[in-house]
Amino acid sequence: MRVEEWQYLRELKIVVADDSTIVREHLKRAFAQVEGCVLIGMAEDGAEATNMVRALKPDVVVLDISMPHRSGIQVLRDIRDEDPNAVIIMFTADPSVLLRDVCLEAGANFYLDKSQLQELIEICEDQLVQN
Repeated sequence: MRVEEWQYLRELKIVVADDSTIVREHLKRAFAQVEGCVLIGMAEDGAEATNMVRALKPDVVVLDISMPHRSGIQVLRDIRDEDPNAVIIMFTADPSVLLRDVCLEAGANFYLDKSQLQELIEICEDQLVQN
């Protein structure tokens, strides 16, 4: 097997954290359509997200900002303190430039508005090829 073939056989483990059932299910369906993307966990709140990421050690974490029990920014900081290599994508309904800057400074790799689903999928596809 050539190296190029191996790259496409890799699985990208993903955890989604969002308090909206509709958003979680929408992302679940979207990731199911991408070969190599494996959704290994879905959290409903920030505390559950932190615990899930610690236990499952995903490659990619998709975080909403506004969640009960712990905000996505708090979860982001926890993850970044423990895993400098995780790819963290903030996926929010708030397109605020100020909030984007706060998230990127706290260690997020990407900041997307929830209307940018295609961009989210493309980022994950790129991660499959890069790793």
